[in-house]
Amino acid sequence: MPRGARGAVLAGLVLCLLAALAGPAWAGPWVDRAAGNLRDDPLYVNPSARPTLSLPEQEQIRARLALVGTPVFVAILPGQALGEAGGDANRLAGLVAASVGRPGTYLVVAGGEEGAGSNTLAQGQAANRARVAFRRHPQLATATMDFISRVEDAAGTPPATAPPPEPPPGQEDSDGNTVLLVLLAVAGVVALSVLLALFRDSRSERRSIRGATQFGEARAAAQDDLEALADDLRNLNVDLQAEEAGNRQAVDQYTRAYEYLERAEQAFEQASSPADLAPVSSAVESGRYSMAAARALFERRDPPKRRPPCFFDTRHGPSANDIGWEPPHGPPRPVPACAACMRQIAAGVQPQPRRVRAGLRRVPFYEAPPHFESWFGGYFGGAAADLVAGFPLGKALDDGFVGGRNSSGGGYGYLPVSYADTGVLDSGGAITGERESDSGTITIQEDPDEDQSAGAR
Repeated sequence: MPRGARGAVLAGLVLCLLAALAGPAWAGPWVDRAAGNLRDDPLYVNPSARPTLSLPEQEQIRARLALVGTPVFVAILPGQALGEAGGDANRLAGLVAASVGRPGTYLVVAGGEEGAGSNTLAQGQAANRARVAFRRHPQLATATMDFISRVEDAAGTPPATAPPPEPPPGQEDSDGNTVLLVLLAVAGVVALSVLLALFRDSRSERRSIRGATQFGEARAAAQDDLEALADDLRNLNVDLQAEEAGNRQAVDQYTRAYEYLERAEQAFEQASSPADLAPVSSAVESGRYSMAAARALFERRDPPKRRPPCFFDTRHGPSANDIGWEPPHGPPRPVPACAACMRQIAAGVQPQPRRVRAGLRRVPFYEAPPHFESWFGGYFGGAAADLVAGFPLGKALDDGFVGGRNSSGGGYGYLPVSYADTGVLDSGGAITGERESDSGTITIQEDPDEDQSAGAR
């Protein structure tokens, strides 16, 4: 045996003997836990370790360890484990090796500090290769892969205690090819598994991020509605206080409006996806009607008929009539409008539509993407799809939106309030179809010179 090889074997035996003698006296819970896991798996990653390896990185390193030409064991531990070796990572690797009790090269990374020991390489080789690998690669996974390759290069061929038996004549090539094919098949399966795991994780992460973004956009629109209703109720309360004793009907309607606001806020807090926002819109719509009724009674007027909210901005409150609307694209259709919007149209002014945040733009609500369907459908119930037909929002509503129980009354699919609340159809209180306004039935068209798709930045 060459002198260098004899020296390597002697150094390995000495290291193994020293580690075996030191192990029982110095081993602690971190060493015992690492050794117990390394006996079953050449890679052990403690959940508390920082830095650590992701699951795809762990699978990649396990696949590499399965094909390495010499036994290599890797343990990723938290920084507290260094206390069991006096703060010396190389000494910690020796303690783990002694506790495992198997020949090989051991890499331990504790709190970002690398250490290595080996009873199959010459003394100091494992520690030197670990130091070089981790200085060249700051990433834990890359440095670990580099260390495994360097150990394999240093080992040359796996150590053997006895010469391998001679294969029968003619069988040597066959056995070699079989082993090679098996190794290639295993490597292919492992590589495919790693790629599939990476792909699934990436797709799941993208889907999660996209869902959170969509919910945030629709939730912001619902939150604006809640805040607007709360502000309007506070302003109305100032006027009502003076006549609270003499106008009980107005106070009752005001109280109902606040009850609907509380119901909307509760549904808002419980929502976890865009599909959960329909009950919020429905409760806000009912609250706005009750507030409008309270205001009318306070001013000694008859409360308004129960109608759907203003199409151009539901924060305007109940509509006064249906008008014809010719959108930028798509067929004309009747839409409900409040008295203020009706006056603008009669004066030849296009009402400003409600705008919502979608991505990096603010767009008219009827050009919002499909994840706004429940927010919009909660206001208009079964007629929501017809109101925005020809837009992505209308397509989403038409493909199966069920929505909350909308309490609007009158025209084009709206349900009377008594039916929405009780399931009993009441012939009174709902307005169905169009009626003449002071200026007649008017068809309006968007201004062709205005960029309706870009929105305010």
